[in-house]
Amino acid sequence: MTRAVVVGAGIGGLATAIAFRSAEVPAIVVERAQELKRLEVGAGITLWPNAVRLLERLGVAQEVYAKGSVLDRFEQRTSRGRLLAAWPLDDMASRLGAPVVGINRPDLHAALTSAGSDSVQTGSEVVSFEEGDGSVTVVLSDDRTVSGDVLIAADGIDSVIRAQLLGKEDPRYSGLTMWRANVQLDETDMPAVPFLAFWGPAAKFVAYRAGPGLLSWEGVIASEPGGHDPAGQAKRAALKRFASWCDPVTPIIEATDEAAIFRTDVSDRPPADRWGSGRVTLLGDAAHPMTFAVGQGAAQALEDAVVIADVLEGDGDPVAALRSYEERRMARTAHFQTMAWRLARIGVLRRAPARVARGAFIKGTSRLGRRMQEKDMAVEI
Repeated sequence: MTRAVVVGAGIGGLATAIAFRSAEVPAIVVERAQELKRLEVGAGITLWPNAVRLLERLGVAQEVYAKGSVLDRFEQRTSRGRLLAAWPLDDMASRLGAPVVGINRPDLHAALTSAGSDSVQTGSEVVSFEEGDGSVTVVLSDDRTVSGDVLIAADGIDSVIRAQLLGKEDPRYSGLTMWRANVQLDETDMPAVPFLAFWGPAAKFVAYRAGPGLLSWEGVIASEPGGHDPAGQAKRAALKRFASWCDPVTPIIEATDEAAIFRTDVSDRPPADRWGSGRVTLLGDAAHPMTFAVGQGAAQALEDAVVIADVLEGDGDPVAALRSYEERRMARTAHFQTMAWRLARIGVLRRAPARVARGAFIKGTSRLGRRMQEKDMAVEI
């Protein structure tokens, strides 16, 4: 029976632990954070039907439904409010067998923690790995070691394991930065449409319900890397940047507490030619970090988790199983990485002719885009 060591207890790592338990693959998850509840921070996340179906398969969907909000309609508009496209997400849910859900990212992590934390060893920072004859060992910062038959790195975009395996290389900066926040609102103050995207000059604004009385928003702008707002001035900066945009953009920002707003640069990595070697492989953001633009970062990590558990179930060759996992996953995740990069970049076009062309493209290809989205979501893992 294959014994697995998983590095990282984020969404991908915990989902892998849950999937391994169902597949009867013994596993230990090593996580550098002292407390899992402090591991995931941030605002909301959208879970498309492929992600929700897998959460149902992992047995955590009911908690996700309770903490999140089902999104039954998605509208894209210009910064002045003109409708470009409307997607009836309830129809998509009927065809694909699961809805689109908005949820606070820490709430999603908490749902996975409740089901997968039994195998997690916190306070364990990995510094390197060593592969021997028939086993692989991770070395921790306090000189302890943990060994298994395979090593799965789910330690994020700055993965220590990836750097040793593929070489250290900085992530690719997208040219974008984003303000993100959650805001508590009365039902009467919520936008009538549960999922909205506004496209404007060198900026994009997205808002969606992420739980009972909770709205999550993202304000994306073109920026040089390393930009920041003075202490206590993030809200003021966001209001200034989106001051001329239509409602409900400015009212949403105005209703948000300053302390709830944080700003991060947007980076990814290009699709890699390989993910692993020998008894080591990558998973989630360690393997295929992508921008926010297609809402598939967490979904693809969940797909990874289910597939790697499938290939490692039983008493087969673990090295061959890892290569099989990579073969099944690399092309699909590369598709989403590439699409997410391109869509993120067109979200902040500066020149008016390019923005007009973008609006016409979104409007003219709305049905095709929805069909392509459904086709991507319908893939059975």
